[in-house]
Amino acid sequence: MPRYYFHLRSRDQFIWDQEGVDLPDPAMARGAAERAATELRSGLQESDPIYSWTVAVTDESDQLIHVASL
Repeated sequence: MPRYYFHLRSRDQFIWDQEGVDLPDPAMARGAAERAATELRSGLQESDPIYSWTVAVTDESDQLIHVASL
């Protein structure tokens, strides 16, 4: 099963997902990224600048699969 990585990034920060998650296909990875973005968004306070953060999904070869905005 392919492994996908869910990195958090903003204009000036990048938080690498070094473990990744095994998922059956890119569509499942996109769905997981959207759910993660929703969960992260709901956990932030209204004053936090969420507009600049995204969840970037890459595959094992570091190819960008999807970007979900917070």
